[in-house]
Parts: sequence; C-alpha cells; structure tokens
Amino acid sequence: MNTFERIRPFFLCAAMLALTACDPNPREWRTPNMTKLTPRLQAMFEKTKTVCFGRFLVDVPASATVAWGDVSVPLGVDVYPDGVDEVKELEQKFIDKLKSEKNINKNYVPLLLAIDEMSQPEGKIVTGYEDFESLDDLKINGYFRTNRDGVVIDSRPMRDEKDETIAEIKSIARRLRRLPEKEIPTEPGNCIEYAFLPDDPAADKAHLGELIRIGFRLKEFPDTHLSIFVGPSNPHNDESNSLKWQLEQLEKRLKAEDPNHPRLKTRYLRRGDRQIHDWVGGFEALSHTPDQPEAHPIHDFGMDFRGVPSDPYKPYADIRMQTGVFDNVAGATKATLTDDEAVAVWDRITSTIRVRPTSTAPAKSADAGPRRPLGELAATGRTCPQTGWWASDDAPDKNGGGSQHVKAGDIMPHAITLGKPSLWQKLKGEIPSYRTATVWKLVGYDDTPAHVDVATRTPATDATGAHSEDTAPPHNG
Repeated sequence: MNTFERIRPFFLCAAMLALTACDPNPREWRTPNMTKLTPRLQAMFEKTKTVCFGRFLVDVPASATVAWGDVSVPLGVDVYPDGVDEVKELEQKFIDKLKSEKNINKNYVPLLLAIDEMSQPEGKIVTGYEDFESLDDLKINGYFRTNRDGVVIDSRPMRDEKDETIAEIKSIARRLRRLPEKEIPTEPGNCIEYAFLPDDPAADKAHLGELIRIGFRLKEFPDTHLSIFVGPSNPHNDESNSLKWQLEQLEKRLKAEDPNHPRLKTRYLRRGDRQIHDWVGGFEALSHTPDQPEAHPIHDFGMDFRGVPSDPYKPYADIRMQTGVFDNVAGATKATLTDDEAVAVWDRITSTIRVRPTSTAPAKSADAGPRRPLGELAATGRTCPQTGWWASDDAPDKNGGGSQHVKAGDIMPHAITLGKPSLWQKLKGEIPSYRTATVWKLVGYDDTPAHVDVATRTPATDATGAHSEDTAPPHNG
C-alpha cells in the first residue's frame, strides 16, 4: 500500500465545526481571488509541472513529490517499472496461496480454479475463489510483461461475471502503454502511475467504474500534504454524503454534548460554495484547528463536488490538504505555513484542476490497428470490438451451435436458445426459442470465416437478435 494512502486525516471533520458569524458564502469564496504569494511561496511556484491523473490535469510545484493511491479504470491496475521478476513472484505467490487453501463448501477443493496463458501481451490470468466459504465471489488477477515492465490487473467479480471480467483484463492489458513522466496524452483515456490507458471504443460505459487517488507533498514544506480523489457520481447519494452536511451535523452533536467543547473553537479561514472551472456545486471548508493538549494546531482544508452521474468529466471529487503532518500523523509537528500561505497554496493548486484536452479528430474504427486475436470475448450488450464471426459456447443448442457475423461498433446480440417443444408445438411443427444474454468468442475474421458444422448450420442473427438469411455463416465444404 502506498505510504500516502495510509494517511488518515483524523482532524478532517472534527476540526471543521463552527459557522462564521458573517455571510457564509461571500462572492469571493465562490471564485476565490488569489492570495498574494509570499517570497518563499513565489520561489516554490516559480517552476511548476503539470500532472495527469485520470482524465484530468493539475499544476503543482516542480519540486513536489507525487504519491499515487488506489486506481480502478475500471479494474485495479499496477505498473512495476523494470519489474518483470517482481510481478512473476507476485503471480507465483498468488497461485501458491490459492493452491494451499481449501473451499470448505465444496469438499475442501483448492481455491484455485484456472490459470490461462496469454501471448499478447505475455502473461497469465489466474482465477480462484475469493475466500473459504463463498462460491459466488471470485478473485481474478492478470500478471503481464510489457517490455521490461510488469503489470498486475486485479478484480473481484461475482461468479456470473467471470467471462466478462477476463475479457476486460485482456482488453486492459493490450491497451495499456508506458507513459513518460512529462508526456501529456492527447487521446481520450486515463493516466495512472507510470502508464496511460486509452479508452476502449468497444466499451462505451467503461468509465462508470473509474476511481483515481493521487497526492502531493511539498518539498519546501514537507509537513503539507494535498490529496485528490475522483470517482463516479452516485445519483442516489443524498446530502448526508456531503462534506457540508457532515460538518453541520458534527457541530450540532458537539454543541449538544458540551457548548464549550474545545473543537467548537475551530477558526474558519473560508467556508462556503466553491467552483473549479466546469465543476460546479462544490463546497469547501478551510479551517485552523485550536490548540489541543495532544496535538499541534493544523490547517485542515476540505472540498467536495457531487458531480454529474454518468459524466466522467464531472465526477464526484474530494480534495483535502493538511499541514502539521509528520510520519503520516496530522498534528504531530508544527505547521510551517501561515494561514495566508496555506490558503494561497490551496487556491494556487486547486484552481488549476481541469479536464485534460484531447484531440478532436474522429475516433478510429474499432477495426483500426491490429486485429483482436481469435478467442477475444465480448458479452451481450457490449460494443463489438472486431468485425468477424462470433460464437457462443455456453450451450450446444444456442443458434444451432453456429456462429454469427457481427460488425465492429455494433452491439453484441443475444443468443437464441432452442427450447423443448410442448406436445401441441410438436403437432404444429414449432420449436420454441428464447433470447439469452451470453458471452461471445471471436472465432474468425471476414477473410478467415469460422468453421461451422454443416449438420447444425442455421441462419445467423443480426445485432438485434432477428434472423437474417443473408448473414448466415458460410458453408464449410
């Protein structure tokens, strides 16, 4: 776990308590004017660097240390520079663990289910049960080699999501590329630590699971830590999930306990609405905690945005900054920034958060570039990533055991499952059929059609599931 992730700002809500006596939302707080930089801050901000995180950019002092936290795009991805051997060890450790432990609900069989080899890129996908007791929760990890780097992709899907998750792991592994430190990508996708993951044109809704955590430490003021978290906006979240509501409720509770509670002496430097470019509806609270016997007073700044559901460019966002941090404990040392300096640093960095510009050139067809390898998987409802022949092997009677021709960009269809006819249907010569969600496998390209058993050959269906005689698989003989 990244050291930055272990920071737990225990002062976060406890420090932000008292309402100011004046207007809590003055105009300048909604769009803050930049506090003048002191000479030592001017020196720190004289040189800055632009950091790409997820779909966004932020400018920080060039001397700042970047500390990445958890990343999900939409699966967990970790890149190990020059770490092929390290990833091999992690792979073997995970396999050994699954082999040694037993599932008590299935006659004590090992938790390991399968190890699948992959050639592009080189690696393995290891599937096992998540724990001792459940047969529904899986743990699927991919371990890959890309040049000299190692890559680990981890997931915890439900059992019925197994094939779709493996297909997602393969897709991520093929799209992921190393990102030089100073390069800012111009194509849609997500920046993560050491790498860039271009969007998959075949997965329209992949962005719904994107979560990014990143932090910054100031070299000149090492007790100052700033963090940013962005994730999908939840349309079902109510106000109880907001920073504003939590602070107000905490204040009410502490007043009820003790009107003279020491935490009620928190001094606010700013508290109210906040907007950052197109991120609207935000709220921030910038506080200076009171003296306490067990800790130094610190600056405890917080800001959140509810975001717009299904919009990856206007996500839920949570931004925090603390001073007085030592050995990952807030208040363990004296803050080195003054109140004005802390606000200036906060405004100077947060005001630069913005969507990363991308090329306006038309997106390439899903067939552009290398072909997807035979065996590629795509579930019903997803966008087809490769024009060609696709087959479903869930059951031998689906579509008569034949395959379907699907064009890149079309929606992967349902499979047609043939049922057992009733006596009346037999008399009428009818065979019932049902549309079923399934996982399709790429079995042939346009120029190398899939082989279909003549005895079971039936008309293919189009992307809507309707029969189409002119798209029937070719005769194999």
